[in-house]
Amino acid sequence: MQFNAELTGEAAALARTHSEVLARLPATVSAFVLVELQKWPLLFPPEQRYQRALLEYLSFVAPDTLSAWVAGIARVETESGAVKINERNPARFQDEAQALLRKRGLFVAWRSEVDGLFQKVDPAIEPKLHPDGGPRRLIVQIYGKNIAVQREQLWRRFKRIGVRVPLNLEAASDTDGFLAALLGSRDEATGAPALVGSAIASAKLAPHDAWLVESHDALHALCEGGEAARLKPSRYETFTGLSYDRLRPYRDDLTRTLNAKIQSGVESPQAFAAYTRSLKLPAPAGTLLRSDDVLLAFLRDVLLTGNGTMIVNNTFVEWAAAQALRRAQPRVLVTRYGVRDKLKPFSSMVMFSQARPTDHLPIVQDPAGSFIDVEQLSYYVWVNAEKNPAYRRKTLYLFLAEGVDEMLAIGPDTATAPAAGTAPARLEDVCATMARWLDVPIPGGAGRPIASLTA
Repeated sequence: MQFNAELTGEAAALARTHSEVLARLPATVSAFVLVELQKWPLLFPPEQRYQRALLEYLSFVAPDTLSAWVAGIARVETESGAVKINERNPARFQDEAQALLRKRGLFVAWRSEVDGLFQKVDPAIEPKLHPDGGPRRLIVQIYGKNIAVQREQLWRRFKRIGVRVPLNLEAASDTDGFLAALLGSRDEATGAPALVGSAIASAKLAPHDAWLVESHDALHALCEGGEAARLKPSRYETFTGLSYDRLRPYRDDLTRTLNAKIQSGVESPQAFAAYTRSLKLPAPAGTLLRSDDVLLAFLRDVLLTGNGTMIVNNTFVEWAAAQALRRAQPRVLVTRYGVRDKLKPFSSMVMFSQARPTDHLPIVQDPAGSFIDVEQLSYYVWVNAEKNPAYRRKTLYLFLAEGVDEMLAIGPDTATAPAAGTAPARLEDVCATMARWLDVPIPGGAGRPIASLTA
């Protein structure tokens, strides 16, 4: 099928260069590729590199081989009647085809055939996208101070993975002190904590290469110089930060906009989905450390595609982090979870609804439930990173809980490392360890790297 994708710039050039292979692909696959090319200005660089590599590789595959690879997809399209859809806009075709596949009970079969295609393609292009010797990466996950940590259950999903490192927390009595010792004090040149700022400057990281994602805003306050600066719009554009708490005005605007659309009436679920994809809401001042079109589109998608991301702070952190790992592939990612509120009856949480005054229930925090949640959510972030060849065997993972004198470290070579006899490390030592891992300096740093974690 010939689609009218209305592409421009580099995306249009790619489509022209690879027009023959696009014509040979089943319509659902061709539409998928073209929809991604339509998003080109809003894709992160790794996503753009993937689309280039995908089209180059498919164009290299012999026509007979490619036909055999996609035969199952073409068969399901014929059985479903998707081949009879006359829509020439790839996004609208995609919506109609998905609806038809579900209606005919063929979506699972189609999805299985598509997965089979990419199981052949992705291993072939991964070495080009992520060659051996690629840059090291760092993922730090922090449990906020008021989460009711159960020591005997802490990081229990990692019983046979990584090493437990004892910590000396004498100089970190509160959250600000903990974060400043762990990540370094604020770097004046970048506005980031010293560790992140040094990575930005020394490794020449782009703004989407370093992310801070948190439920509250202690990391953001550290970037801005403390409590007094929390409500000031940030001047810093050198890294990416998302705070669920600070995004409340944006979340409220998004909820009101979608509720107004629902109240005015929508033609179909597909039409509503298309409307949500087209939304371009600005971020109110003070909600983001940096604000660009790519990040705003990412934020909209995180809030609309993640289950619970609009209403549960830690779910937002996990989903935003997982999507950042998949799409932006940052070199440095720091997450910080916090205490969430007790969940309310479902009727008071209907998505995009405007609650009546009689529906309001008192807000009560749930420290114990928060611990159960973040144990699972932080594990999901690790799993998503390990599935990604950009991170596999290139990443140091650190798990810390404020007020807990122990850290879990997982690196490429720490799967069976013993913890017995290890002297307690200061948070400054952990900072120095992360800097050594990334091969960046920490000017004036007082810590000593933990040798077993930096080899």
